[in-house]
Amino acid sequence: MGDKLTYERVSRFSKIKVPQDIEDEMLNVYATYSIDHDMNTHDLEAYFKDLELPRDLCKLVRKEDLVIEGTDIIDFESLIRNTYYILIYIDNEDVIHSLWGSMIKNCGRDKEFPNIQLSDHVLSVKDLQKISNVVGMTDQSGLIQMMSCATEGNRLYLTYLDFAAVLGKLGLLRYRKA
Repeated sequence: MGDKLTYERVSRFSKIKVPQDIEDEMLNVYATYSIDHDMNTHDLEAYFKDLELPRDLCKLVRKEDLVIEGTDIIDFESLIRNTYYILIYIDNEDVIHSLWGSMIKNCGRDKEFPNIQLSDHVLSVKDLQKISNVVGMTDQSGLIQMMSCATEGNRLYLTYLDFAAVLGKLGLLRYRKA
C-alpha cells in the first residue's frame, strides 16, 4: 500500500491476467451455456450460480459490460475478466465494505435510506460533494474524476462495483497473480 501510484500500477489491475486454474473452471461453466447457442445475458444468473458466486454481488454486474456491443451475446474475455474481478472483490470484502461504508455514511445515505443493503447504494455527484465537504476537501474535482474514471464517463453515479474497481486500480486490493 505504500507504493507510489503510477500508470503501470493502475494498468496492472485493468489488464489483469486470470490464473489458469481459475480460468479453466470458468471456461467449463461457460461451455455449458455455449454448446447449443451463444451464451447471452439470459444465461448470466445461472452462470454465476454455477460458480457459486454470491447473488448479491453478481446482480451488480452490468450486462452492458459483458456483451459484444449491440447484442445480448456474452463476450468471453469480458466475462472471464469480470468474473475474476468478482472473486477479487469477495476476497477483499472487508476492505471494500469498510471504505464504501465510510463513503455512504459521510454523504448521509445511511440515514436517508436505512433499509438499503450497503452494496446496493449508489453515489451521485451531489453525494460525492457532500463527502468532500465532510472530509474538508476544498477541491472536489478529485472525487468527481474518480467517478468519471470508474464509469468511463458514461454515468453520473458510482456503484459498489465501480468503487471496488477504483480500489483495485489504486492497488488497495489483494489478488493472486497469474
